[in-house]
Amino acid sequence: MSQAPEAALYARLRENLPKAYITRLESRVGLGIPDCLIALGPLPGVFVMVELKVVKRGKKINLSPHQIAFHLKHSTLKCPTFILVQYHPPRTTSSRNAEILLYSGAQVESLAMVGVETPPLDRWNLAAMEWNMLRFRILEAI
Repeated sequence: MSQAPEAALYARLRENLPKAYITRLESRVGLGIPDCLIALGPLPGVFVMVELKVVKRGKKINLSPHQIAFHLKHSTLKCPTFILVQYHPPRTTSSRNAEILLYSGAQVESLAMVGVETPPLDRWNLAAMEWNMLRFRILEAI
């Protein structure tokens, strides 16, 4: 049985992100809480929260009102949140052609309105992904 798209993205992230401890958050109590709490080392370490999304058709990123509110609230407090999107461009079926897009939580309103056309902090081809660059860009954005 194949994994749900976001579960597969989580597994890929957990497997490949260097110097990171990733906790999958599954919460029915706090609606809108991002999927992952990530501790990035080395010392001193930092915590970031990351929402995982997969876009297989079109350009819309499916964000709930609770998710939007969470990212807005935390961005006003200067707390680092991110949205990591695995995007499959139109007319592509293979993961080889997929891209990984990194957005700041502060971009959530634009993401909800215009989707992947929002300029990301960075983008990579999934097949040639250098996961250490994702770690670097997250730390740089904090």
